Amino acid sequence: MKFLLHSHFPAGHAYPMQAVAQALVARGHDVVWLTSADNEARVRATGAAFVATQAIASVDAPLMRENATGLFGTRHVQLEQRMDAQVADYRAVLQGFRPDALLVDVLPHGARALHELGEIPVYATLGVIPLYGSTANAPLPGSGECPPTSWFSLLVNAMRHALNRWAVFPLLLRPAINRQRVSLGLRGLPCREPPEYFAYSPHLHVQASSRTLEFSQDAGSQQHRQHTTYVGPLVTRPAATTSEDLPSWWSEVLSHERVIGITQGTLAMNPTSLIIPSIEALHDEPGTLLVVVSPHMKEIESRVGSPSNVRLAEWLPYHLLLPRLSLLITNGGYGSITQALSHKVPLLCAGQSEDKRDTAARVVWAGVGIDLKTDNPSPGQVRMAARQILNDKGYQARAQRRGDELNSLGGAERACDCLEELVETAAIRS
Repeated sequence: MKFLLHSHFPAGHAYPMQAVAQALVARGHDVVWLTSADNEARVRATGAAFVATQAIASVDAPLMRENATGLFGTRHVQLEQRMDAQVADYRAVLQGFRPDALLVDVLPHGARALHELGEIPVYATLGVIPLYGSTANAPLPGSGECPPTSWFSLLVNAMRHALNRWAVFPLLLRPAINRQRVSLGLRGLPCREPPEYFAYSPHLHVQASSRTLEFSQDAGSQQHRQHTTYVGPLVTRPAATTSEDLPSWWSEVLSHERVIGITQGTLAMNPTSLIIPSIEALHDEPGTLLVVVSPHMKEIESRVGSPSNVRLAEWLPYHLLLPRLSLLITNGGYGSITQALSHKVPLLCAGQSEDKRDTAARVVWAGVGIDLKTDNPSPGQVRMAARQILNDKGYQARAQRRGDELNSLGGAERACDCLEELVETAAIRS
């Protein structure tokens, strides 16, 4: 089969798509992956053919300069030219490659347009950020909330969804998309269409998590309820690691009874917001080894010195580090959270940008960690929350249950099964 993949530019979006590409190539499929130029090495490592975005890259350039994804906040501004850019870049690929299916991670408007025009057989979406529903018990995107627990809060949430569906979408989001659809000869988006159609494919949506972590919520669309699959974390098969690839102090990690990992993900990486307060909070914690993973090692050292229980690394293989941890302190990227839980590690989250507050809400809902509800916690906040998690065995027990669930869902191999089934079904219907 032939697959065209398209991932948004941030590394946090490329990593899960990389796992899918790797698995598809291993099965003998022809894979072309369209993404930003700085992801080329990740693409080529899978054996997929790399194509750099052109028109899309122009739309993304301001976001890249601001370290933003464009998925939250003033979304309508980011949609003004995006669908036209997607269609242009997709059509450039289609001149020499005719895919059986297109897989896109976010903002699938160009994929939908080409499907309706008959230029691609079918498209699927890949969920690499929290899953957002439109029912009364589904928290709104960017709210950082858990599902309502009282009749009053359920009513309030239902009203907010109604406002979102009948005011925000028609007045801000649909017009930006419809102008581009009309230029392609398509009708505008149906007014009564559930919001799920705006973000997810009705043919197949693959969510890189579990139903439990996503509040066990149902979609507001029957199509999406039928065609949403949870596959757990999407992680590439690890390359062989030798002792030369690991820091000289790695043996301390293997022998230490309590290891805490500290990281700030791949986008919002300023170490003064979380890493440095965490070191200040725990540098003298008895019996604890802190492992900090950050490209800003020199800045961190200049600010905190060399505490005896702190080890710094620009990079470490997560499949080796996570199983050794008693706790991961993170700003709450979706991929980091699901990977940590797959290794049964409780979480301390401190991130409010983009989708991070929504990811942290899922951590709290599942009972596997604490959300500090800030980008810039104080050392005291970190110390108190870390001790609470480490001294309460319930967090570890719940993380173990969620990890078992995530690991049972099949990962990239299950995602490939679903994509193959989608292509076969589309071929029969055609």
